[in-house]
Amino acid sequence: MIVAHANHLVSLGHNVSIASTIIDTVFTLDSRVLLNQLPSTTKLGTILGTVINRLDADLIIADIIPMACFLFLRYRRKVVYFAQDYDEAYYTSPFLKELIRLFYFVGLNIFHIPTVAVSYSLAILLRNQFNSAVYVAENGIDTKVFYPDPDPELVASKGDSKAVLLLSRNDQRKGFDIARAVIGRLQKNNTTMFEVWTVGEKCFGVFEKVVHRDFGYVEEARLRKIMSSANLFLYPTRHEGFGLMPLEALACCCPVVTTEAVVFASHLENSLVAEIENVKQISDLTELSLTDAAIVEHITVQGVCTAKKLSLDRTVEQFVSALTIIYGRGQR
Repeated sequence: MIVAHANHLVSLGHNVSIASTIIDTVFTLDSRVLLNQLPSTTKLGTILGTVINRLDADLIIADIIPMACFLFLRYRRKVVYFAQDYDEAYYTSPFLKELIRLFYFVGLNIFHIPTVAVSYSLAILLRNQFNSAVYVAENGIDTKVFYPDPDPELVASKGDSKAVLLLSRNDQRKGFDIARAVIGRLQKNNTTMFEVWTVGEKCFGVFEKVVHRDFGYVEEARLRKIMSSANLFLYPTRHEGFGLMPLEALACCCPVVTTEAVVFASHLENSLVAEIENVKQISDLTELSLTDAAIVEHITVQGVCTAKKLSLDRTVEQFVSALTIIYGRGQR
């Protein structure tokens, strides 16, 4: 979403730069967006580097709450926090969770850093817990990029098997360990012929005694074809600010099995939705999606409708509107 917002802002004539420790993305970045590669490779070094080095900008947008707090100490009203998730969810350590909660309290409740959240549910969480002013630019996707577009070779390669697509990521929030457990249960049940497809981090050798195609990180056009050719996108996430990948799958007519963490997913309407970390329930719904054609047809039709409502055009307009209000208030 950062790339999408940066591209839209420069298209409106604004000067935009992105500061990051690593500049490596499969997304297309407008050539007018300036890239500033930071020298540090650690989180603390990155935070200190952006605070120490002078940033000449009318607005400075930070996408993690500690960064927003430290930047506020120097730049005050120029700082905006772009909340793509509740940052506490990134950590499992009780100490780190408490530390992040403290940053939220200081940043939102004491500093009153203006915040733009990617979903209404995330905005409500931040407002209720930290009594903060939160604007919403609800995430969306480009339906000119994500739409039904099966790859004949991929479809033919499956034969009579169903393809279950997973996101491979070493991030406990995304639930790849849960997905592996679900695949194990499907293998034991042995009621449906299936194979596993993965995108994201390489995971060769993870799935035994089942056909596994590891696509790695792919560009959007390739992801569209993979999603359009799969029979199911299994996304047993533990926590989401919004959940872009399931929405991309819905736009490609790929049935989605996910959890209550995905804010727009509605059970038996546009997706099959299970309780978070309920492996048995997720497994049962996965098997249902592979065997019940009537349910699959219904949720895929409604899924496309959901994707069309949550468009990227709407998202970037809301983001610009929020920044305009924030900038106007900062000038008073």
